[in-house]
Amino acid sequence: MHTPVLRLAALLKRRMCIHAVVSEHVNASAGCVRALYEDPGNWARLFPATIRAARVVRKEGDTVVVKVDHVEGSVMNILRDVSSTRIDLAEFKRQYEATFVNEFIPEEEGMRYRLTASVRLKWPYRLAAPFLKRLVVARMRRLVVAPLKSAAESGCGVL
Repeated sequence: MHTPVLRLAALLKRRMCIHAVVSEHVNASAGCVRALYEDPGNWARLFPATIRAARVVRKEGDTVVVKVDHVEGSVMNILRDVSSTRIDLAEFKRQYEATFVNEFIPEEEGMRYRLTASVRLKWPYRLAAPFLKRLVVARMRRLVVAPLKSAAESGCGVL
């Protein structure tokens, strides 16, 4: 039986997780954009505002563990190849833990890149969760989607 306290705790936990989606058309093939993203050796060039270097630590089946030298320090990321059109990335940082679902969806004249985030802030940052969704969306767009789109459209060739 759930007590009111347990129900309140579950509600607060859900509210402290930020869910955000950014979707953008890219004038390049889905395969090319996916290839750029799934290679950690590209990350410092693709995402220079946040990543200095990245190297694969180990591979196990469809999972790749990557050590990332972020501007704020070294963190581990876990890439999981879910399907030909989806790669999940789990990121563990000092202020939050996040899961990013990267979808590479073929469509006319290129592809749609959809990035979906579930960000779980750590204490005391979680208190600000209800106010941070706009910031998370803006950073996803500026730090991930825009640079990936730009690199794909210039490096993969515009369709």
